[in-house]
Amino acid sequence: MKQQDYSLSDWIDEKVMRGYYTFTIEDVKSNFPQFSDAYIRTSLYRLTIKKKIISPWKGFYVIMPIEFALKAIIPPVFYIDALMSFLNKKYYVSLLNAASFYGASHQRAQTFSVMTEAPKLRNTAKTGTSILFFSKKDIPEKYTRSHKAQSGYVNVASPELTAIDLIENEKHIGGLNRVCTVLNELVDSIDFDKLNRDFFDLAPTPIYQRLGYILESVLEREDLADRFKSKFPLSLTMRNVPFKIGKSTEGCEIDKKWKVIINQEIEIDE
Repeated sequence: MKQQDYSLSDWIDEKVMRGYYTFTIEDVKSNFPQFSDAYIRTSLYRLTIKKKIISPWKGFYVIMPIEFALKAIIPPVFYIDALMSFLNKKYYVSLLNAASFYGASHQRAQTFSVMTEAPKLRNTAKTGTSILFFSKKDIPEKYTRSHKAQSGYVNVASPELTAIDLIENEKHIGGLNRVCTVLNELVDSIDFDKLNRDFFDLAPTPIYQRLGYILESVLEREDLADRFKSKFPLSLTMRNVPFKIGKSTEGCEIDKKWKVIINQEIEIDE
């Protein structure tokens, strides 16, 4: 039994020496056909208890890098690309975690946001860090970027895509004050000149109206707001929309340019 335990552990050590930090239950079965399924499950469970490996998803394992061994928590960015490949899902790192790639530091250390193609995956919090999954009908690969991470490359929303995702999902990240604080740090990375007509198919029209209003009236970047508005397709029709969804608009002023009902004041955290 000890020799068998050592053999599996030794196989894992060899993977690390070759620079591979993830594997699946099927990889183990194909490399150790002499082991029963029950024995493999027990051996992997023991290695998990010893913090030599973690399993953020059933059937998928990550080998603990030495630099993370003390806290026994592996940042999801380390393995998210391999996990999405295992699940056969197109994806990109999104929201606050995407913003952090462009220097926006206001993010929650204990959560990791990932956008995938529908249907939405279930959130998971099995390994010390919560992974929050969001979904779109289609992943707009044109508006994602490949960023170098510690274990390879990960797909990350572009600054422009991050901006609209932040607004569309504001209730999940702390509200409009937090969104505007992050956008204030992200704004210098945004380049609307790169946008094509299809960018405006990625979210409902009110999202673009709110972004324009934030750029111009909250962040006082009229130049960027005007450039953004110049990209609006002729077919995009703006109607009066509340700035804060679900909050009363009675007696509130309306921004005529963006047709946003100003029903919430913003205080940006410096």
